[in-house]
Amino acid sequence: PVKIPVKTDFRRKNIVILIVESFGREYIGAMNKDLDDGNYRGFTPNIDSLVERSLTFDYSFANGRKSIDGMPSILSSIPMFVEPFFLTSSSMNDVSGIAGELGKEGYHSAFFHGAPNGSMGFEAFAKATGFKEYYGKDEYESDKRFGGKDDFDGSWAIWDEPFLQFFAKTMSGFREPFVSVVFTASSHHPFNVPEKYRAEFKDVDSNPIHKCIRYTDKALGEFFRTAERQPWYKNTIFVIYADHGKMVGKAEGELPVSYNHIPLLMFGPDVKPQLYDGLAQQV
Repeated sequence: PVKIPVKTDFRRKNIVILIVESFGREYIGAMNKDLDDGNYRGFTPNIDSLVERSLTFDYSFANGRKSIDGMPSILSSIPMFVEPFFLTSSSMNDVSGIAGELGKEGYHSAFFHGAPNGSMGFEAFAKATGFKEYYGKDEYESDKRFGGKDDFDGSWAIWDEPFLQFFAKTMSGFREPFVSVVFTASSHHPFNVPEKYRAEFKDVDSNPIHKCIRYTDKALGEFFRTAERQPWYKNTIFVIYADHGKMVGKAEGELPVSYNHIPLLMFGPDVKPQLYDGLAQQV
Protein backbone atom coordinates (compact mmCIF):
# COMPACT_ATOMS: atom_id res chain seq x y z
CA PRO A 1 0.00 0.00 0.00
CA VAL A 2 1.07 3.57 -0.67
CA LYS A 3 1.84 5.52 2.48
CA ILE A 4 0.53 9.07 2.22
CA PRO A 5 2.37 11.52 4.50
CA VAL A 6 0.11 13.71 6.57
CA LYS A 7 1.55 17.05 7.59
CA THR A 8 -0.47 18.47 10.42
CA ASP A 9 -0.04 19.47 14.04
CA PHE A 10 -1.84 17.74 16.89
CA ARG A 11 -4.28 20.39 18.10
CA ARG A 12 -5.41 19.87 21.66
CA LYS A 13 -9.13 20.41 21.23
CA ASN A 14 -11.57 19.22 23.86
CA ILE A 15 -13.85 16.43 22.59
CA VAL A 16 -17.44 16.23 23.88
CA ILE A 17 -19.51 13.27 22.67
CA LEU A 18 -23.25 13.08 23.25
CA ILE A 19 -24.69 9.57 22.75
CA VAL A 20 -28.46 10.07 22.54
CA GLU A 21 -30.75 7.18 23.45
CA SER A 22 -32.83 5.72 20.56
CA PHE A 23 -32.21 8.83 18.44
CA GLY A 24 -33.17 7.62 14.99
CA ARG A 25 -32.44 9.79 11.97
CA GLU A 26 -36.13 9.87 11.03
CA TYR A 27 -36.98 12.05 14.02
CA ILE A 28 -34.93 14.93 12.61
CA GLY A 29 -36.86 17.19 10.26
CA ALA A 30 -33.72 18.82 8.81
CA MET A 31 -32.46 15.41 7.68
CA ASN A 32 -35.74 14.30 6.12
CA LYS A 33 -36.82 17.22 3.97
CA ASP A 34 -38.30 14.91 1.32
CA LEU A 35 -40.69 13.04 3.63
CA ASP A 36 -44.44 13.75 3.41
CA ASP A 37 -43.97 15.66 0.15
CA GLY A 38 -41.66 18.11 1.87
CA ASN A 39 -44.04 18.78 4.77
CA TYR A 40 -42.35 16.63 7.40
CA ARG A 41 -41.27 18.67 10.43
CA GLY A 42 -39.91 15.98 12.75
CA PHE A 43 -39.56 16.35 16.51
CA THR A 44 -36.19 18.04 17.01
CA PRO A 45 -36.17 21.81 16.41
CA ASN A 46 -32.96 22.28 18.42
CA ILE A 47 -31.06 19.57 16.56
CA ASP A 48 -32.46 20.94 13.29
CA SER A 49 -30.75 24.24 14.03
CA LEU A 50 -27.43 22.44 14.66
CA VAL A 51 -27.61 20.51 11.38
CA GLU A 52 -27.17 23.78 9.50
CA ARG A 53 -23.82 24.51 11.18
CA SER A 54 -22.42 20.99 11.50
CA LEU A 55 -20.55 18.43 9.48
CA THR A 56 -23.58 16.15 9.07
CA PHE A 57 -23.36 12.59 7.78
CA ASP A 58 -26.34 11.67 5.62
CA TYR A 59 -25.67 7.91 5.66
CA SER A 60 -24.53 6.97 9.15
CA PHE A 61 -25.37 3.63 10.71
CA ALA A 62 -25.37 1.92 14.10
CA ASN A 63 -23.31 -1.24 14.62
CA GLY A 64 -25.86 -2.78 16.98
CA ARG A 65 -29.45 -2.64 18.15
CA LYS A 66 -29.18 -2.05 21.91
CA SER A 67 -27.76 0.56 24.25
CA ILE A 68 -25.03 -1.81 25.40
CA ASP A 69 -23.94 -2.14 21.76
CA GLY A 70 -23.60 1.60 21.22
CA MET A 71 -20.99 2.42 23.86
CA PRO A 72 -18.26 -0.05 22.74
CA SER A 73 -18.99 0.68 19.07
CA ILE A 74 -18.65 4.46 19.36
CA LEU A 75 -15.93 4.71 21.98
CA SER A 76 -13.75 1.65 21.27
CA SER A 77 -14.62 0.64 17.68
CA ILE A 78 -15.96 -2.74 18.86
CA PRO A 79 -19.25 -3.58 17.07
CA MET A 80 -21.87 -6.04 18.16
CA PHE A 81 -21.09 -9.36 16.44
CA VAL A 82 -23.42 -12.20 17.49
CA GLU A 83 -24.15 -10.88 20.96
CA PRO A 84 -23.31 -7.66 22.82
CA PHE A 85 -19.60 -7.31 23.60
CA PHE A 86 -20.38 -6.70 27.29
CA LEU A 87 -21.88 -10.20 27.53
CA THR A 88 -18.96 -12.05 25.95
CA SER A 89 -15.81 -13.42 27.56
CA SER A 90 -13.87 -10.99 25.35
CA SER A 91 -15.06 -8.15 27.58
CA MET A 92 -12.40 -9.29 30.06
CA ASN A 93 -9.64 -8.53 27.55
CA ASP A 94 -7.44 -5.46 27.79
CA VAL A 95 -9.07 -2.92 25.49
CA SER A 96 -8.66 0.78 24.91
CA GLY A 97 -10.68 3.45 23.17
CA ILE A 98 -10.88 7.18 22.66
CA ALA A 99 -10.29 7.90 26.36
CA GLY A 100 -7.31 5.57 26.65
CA GLU A 101 -5.68 6.80 23.46
CA LEU A 102 -6.19 10.51 24.17
CA GLY A 103 -5.01 9.84 27.72
CA LYS A 104 -1.59 9.11 26.21
CA GLU A 105 -1.66 12.69 24.89
CA GLY A 106 -2.38 14.11 28.33
CA TYR A 107 -6.17 14.38 28.05
CA HIS A 108 -8.40 14.22 31.11
CA SER A 109 -11.44 11.98 30.52
CA ALA A 110 -14.88 11.42 32.03
CA PHE A 111 -17.99 9.40 31.24
CA PHE A 112 -21.49 10.47 32.35
CA HIS A 113 -24.64 8.38 32.55
CA GLY A 114 -27.54 9.25 34.85
CA ALA A 115 -28.54 5.67 35.68
CA PRO A 116 -27.68 4.00 39.00
CA ASN A 117 -23.94 3.43 39.15
CA GLY A 118 -22.98 0.06 37.70
CA SER A 119 -26.02 -0.09 35.42
CA MET A 120 -25.59 -2.11 32.20
CA GLY A 121 -21.84 -2.42 32.75
CA PHE A 122 -21.21 1.15 31.56
CA GLU A 123 -19.07 2.10 34.55
CA ALA A 124 -16.88 -1.00 34.31
CA PHE A 125 -16.37 -0.57 30.56
CA ALA A 126 -15.58 3.13 30.91
CA LYS A 127 -12.89 2.47 33.49
CA ALA A 128 -11.48 -0.49 31.54
CA THR A 129 -11.06 1.62 28.39
CA GLY A 130 -9.27 4.52 30.05
CA PHE A 131 -11.87 6.94 31.39
CA LYS A 132 -10.39 8.56 34.50
CA GLU A 133 -13.73 9.57 36.03
CA TYR A 134 -17.30 8.25 36.00
CA TYR A 135 -20.35 10.31 36.90
CA GLY A 136 -23.61 8.46 37.50
CA LYS A 137 -26.75 8.87 39.57
CA ASP A 138 -24.72 8.77 42.80
CA GLU A 139 -22.52 11.70 41.79
CA TYR A 140 -25.49 13.70 40.54
CA GLU A 141 -27.47 13.26 43.73
CA SER A 142 -24.50 14.17 45.91
CA ASP A 143 -23.92 17.45 44.04
CA LYS A 144 -25.60 20.25 46.03
CA ARG A 145 -25.98 22.41 42.90
CA PHE A 146 -28.70 20.14 41.54
CA GLY A 147 -32.12 18.83 42.48
CA GLY A 148 -31.09 15.50 43.92
CA LYS A 149 -33.46 12.57 44.30
CA ASP A 150 -36.52 14.30 42.78
CA ASP A 151 -34.82 14.30 39.38
CA PHE A 152 -34.79 10.50 39.06
CA ASP A 153 -37.35 9.34 36.47
CA GLY A 154 -38.39 6.38 38.60
CA SER A 155 -37.36 3.80 36.01
CA TRP A 156 -33.98 4.33 34.42
CA ALA A 157 -32.01 7.44 35.23
CA ILE A 158 -31.92 11.14 36.02
CA TRP A 159 -34.09 13.08 33.56
CA ASP A 160 -32.08 14.33 30.56
CA GLU A 161 -32.62 18.06 31.15
CA PRO A 162 -31.07 18.30 34.64
CA PHE A 163 -28.43 15.67 33.93
CA LEU A 164 -27.20 17.49 30.82
CA GLN A 165 -26.92 20.68 32.90
CA PHE A 166 -24.87 18.71 35.42
CA PHE A 167 -22.73 17.46 32.54
CA ALA A 168 -22.08 20.96 31.18
CA LYS A 169 -21.23 22.55 34.51
CA THR A 170 -19.12 19.68 35.81
CA MET A 171 -16.89 19.89 32.74
CA SER A 172 -16.05 23.47 33.68
CA GLY A 173 -14.04 22.03 36.57
CA PHE A 174 -11.91 19.84 34.28
CA ARG A 175 -8.43 20.75 33.18
CA GLU A 176 -8.06 21.05 29.44
CA PRO A 177 -7.78 19.31 27.11
CA PHE A 178 -10.41 16.75 27.99
CA VAL A 179 -12.56 14.13 26.32
CA SER A 180 -15.98 13.82 27.91
CA VAL A 181 -18.94 11.60 27.01
CA VAL A 182 -22.58 11.62 28.12
CA PHE A 183 -25.14 8.90 27.41
CA THR A 184 -28.72 10.18 27.69
CA ALA A 185 -31.63 8.08 28.95
CA SER A 186 -35.06 9.73 28.76
CA SER A 187 -36.07 8.71 25.21
CA HIS A 188 -36.77 5.14 26.26
CA HIS A 189 -39.66 2.93 27.33
CA PRO A 190 -41.87 3.52 29.38
CA PHE A 191 -41.91 6.79 27.38
CA ASN A 192 -42.49 9.27 30.16
CA VAL A 193 -41.56 12.93 30.45
CA PRO A 194 -41.30 15.01 33.65
CA GLU A 195 -44.60 16.04 35.23
CA LYS A 196 -44.03 19.75 34.51
CA TYR A 197 -43.75 19.03 30.77
CA ARG A 198 -46.65 16.63 30.31
CA ALA A 199 -48.99 19.30 28.93
CA GLU A 200 -46.31 20.58 26.55
CA PHE A 201 -44.94 17.21 25.46
CA LYS A 202 -47.87 14.85 25.05
CA ASP A 203 -48.72 12.08 22.63
CA VAL A 204 -49.19 13.58 19.19
CA ASP A 205 -49.70 10.29 17.35
CA SER A 206 -49.55 6.54 17.94
CA ASN A 207 -45.83 6.56 18.81
CA PRO A 208 -45.35 7.57 22.47
CA ILE A 209 -41.58 7.93 22.06
CA HIS A 210 -42.16 11.08 20.00
CA LYS A 211 -42.94 13.16 23.08
CA CYS A 212 -39.75 11.85 24.70
CA ILE A 213 -37.71 12.82 21.65
CA ARG A 214 -39.17 16.33 21.85
CA TYR A 215 -38.24 16.49 25.54
CA THR A 216 -34.70 15.24 24.94
CA ASP A 217 -34.30 17.70 22.06
CA LYS A 218 -35.28 20.52 24.44
CA ALA A 219 -32.76 19.21 26.98
CA LEU A 220 -30.05 19.21 24.29
CA GLY A 221 -30.93 22.78 23.35
CA GLU A 222 -30.63 23.88 26.98
CA PHE A 223 -27.33 22.02 27.27
CA PHE A 224 -25.80 23.92 24.35
CA ARG A 225 -27.08 27.25 25.65
CA THR A 226 -25.30 26.53 28.94
CA ALA A 227 -22.19 25.17 27.21
CA GLU A 228 -21.82 28.35 25.15
CA ARG A 229 -21.23 30.28 28.38
CA GLN A 230 -18.50 27.95 29.64
CA PRO A 231 -14.78 28.78 29.29
CA TRP A 232 -13.99 25.55 27.44
CA TYR A 233 -16.65 25.92 24.72
CA LYS A 234 -14.61 27.67 22.01
CA ASN A 235 -11.89 25.03 22.13
CA THR A 236 -14.28 22.08 21.84
CA ILE A 237 -15.41 19.75 19.06
CA PHE A 238 -18.87 18.30 19.71
CA VAL A 239 -20.09 14.98 18.35
CA ILE A 240 -23.78 14.01 18.48
CA TYR A 241 -24.55 10.36 17.79
CA ALA A 242 -27.16 7.76 18.73
CA ASP A 243 -26.72 4.38 20.37
CA HIS A 244 -29.24 2.91 17.90
CA GLY A 245 -32.37 3.90 16.02
CA LYS A 246 -36.02 3.29 16.73
CA MET A 247 -38.90 2.47 14.39
CA VAL A 248 -41.31 5.39 14.09
CA GLY A 249 -44.21 3.74 12.34
CA LYS A 250 -43.55 4.82 8.76
CA ALA A 251 -42.83 2.22 6.11
CA GLU A 252 -39.20 3.38 5.93
CA GLY A 253 -38.82 2.74 9.64
CA GLU A 254 -39.79 -0.92 9.33
CA LEU A 255 -36.72 -1.80 7.28
CA PRO A 256 -33.66 -3.02 9.23
CA VAL A 257 -31.36 -0.63 7.35
CA SER A 258 -33.60 2.27 8.33
CA TYR A 259 -33.82 1.11 11.95
CA ASN A 260 -30.03 1.42 12.11
CA HIS A 261 -29.91 4.72 10.23
CA ILE A 262 -28.86 7.26 12.85
CA PRO A 263 -27.68 10.88 12.81
CA LEU A 264 -24.04 11.87 13.15
CA LEU A 265 -23.25 15.56 13.65
CA MET A 266 -19.90 17.21 14.39
CA PHE A 267 -19.36 20.90 14.98
CA GLY A 268 -16.90 23.24 16.59
CA PRO A 269 -13.95 25.44 15.68
CA ASP A 270 -12.50 24.66 12.25
CA VAL A 271 -15.23 22.09 11.46
CA LYS A 272 -16.66 23.12 8.12
CA PRO A 273 -20.49 22.86 8.00
CA GLN A 274 -21.53 20.55 5.19
CA LEU A 275 -23.71 17.57 4.37
CA TYR A 276 -21.46 14.58 3.73
CA ASP A 277 -23.16 11.99 1.54
CA GLY A 278 -20.66 9.13 2.00
CA LEU A 279 -21.05 6.21 4.39
CA ALA A 280 -20.25 6.36 8.10
CA GLN A 281 -20.73 3.99 11.01
CA GLN A 282 -20.21 4.08 14.76
CA VAL A 283 -16.92 2.19 14.74
